[in-house]
Amino acid sequence: MKIKISHTSPDALSHDTLILGFFSDERPPKGYCGLVDWRLNGMISTEIAQGRISGDFPEKLLYAFPERIRISRLLLFGLGSLSALTYDRLYNAGYQMAETVSGIRAADLVLPVPAAGRGALKLSGMVEAMLTGLFDGFACKPEELPAIRLEIPVREDHSDEVRAGLDRFRDHVGAAGIEILELEDKDDGRNDGRTEATRL
Repeated sequence: MKIKISHTSPDALSHDTLILGFFSDERPPKGYCGLVDWRLNGMISTEIAQGRISGDFPEKLLYAFPERIRISRLLLFGLGSLSALTYDRLYNAGYQMAETVSGIRAADLVLPVPAAGRGALKLSGMVEAMLTGLFDGFACKPEELPAIRLEIPVREDHSDEVRAGLDRFRDHVGAAGIEILELEDKDDGRNDGRTEATRL
């Protein structure tokens, strides 16, 4: 598993799958999810307003080839209420994200930390909980873990806390098979403009 921190906005990254957590008590969505919603001309807000998605845990919706961002697939993951978010909920979300990612055979991932800088939880603990869940979610298919490439976009003022969370995660699960990389953005032009949505 290769992990890198990026200061690039997730809507500007070029990867296979962008995973965005969103909350049932945030309408419209905020943070990175709100930014991507804005780039997609309010597509996520419209889905919420029309009752097609709610943000309840563990709701999942997959969009193929969303326009105006460079990723090939957008996976929305409901995290329930932000006001009730816990480290356990983030661990369970990471675990279920791993199962979903395995099911759609995705390995090139972007995963912003949901609600980074908002709410009562420490960002380092949020990173540790979510990544530990993701790692444990691959326990039943350990052969897939070496192929996982995960980029975590963060604000520059959150970098130290995210790095601390990554260190705690690596200490928790063991250093074997975990590699922390320097940023190397690449644009391979995979987005061809087609958009589809699938409930998972």
